[in-house]
Amino acid sequence: MTKERINVEKLDRKKIKIKNLIGIIDTPSFEDLLFEIVDFLERERRFDGEFKKGEVVLKTRCRIKKEVVEDLEVLCESGYIEKGKWSAYKVLKHPWEITKK
Repeated sequence: MTKERINVEKLDRKKIKIKNLIGIIDTPSFEDLLFEIVDFLERERRFDGEFKKGEVVLKTRCRIKKEVVEDLEVLCESGYIEKGKWSAYKVLKHPWEITKK
C-alpha cells in the first residue's frame, strides 16, 4: 500500500444510481460492490479508505465471482483499490466523488 495518506472522498449522493440507494440489485456488478465498500467506510467515518477482506465479507451483499478475493482482485486491476499486506486493501478512488468547483 502507498504510505502517503489518501483521504477517500465522500459520496456525492447525486451521482449514485437508484438501485444502490434503495439496495435492490438484481445482477450485481463490480461497481455495485465498490459502492457498498465506499458506503460502509463513509458510514463508519473511515476516510482513510482502509479495509480488510473480512469486512467486505460481513458488510457487503454483492458477490460477482465465487470468492470475494476474486472480486477484490478485479477492483485492484481496475485501479479503484490497492492490495496491502495480508488481507488489507485501500480505496484509491471511486466514481461518486464530490466534484470540487
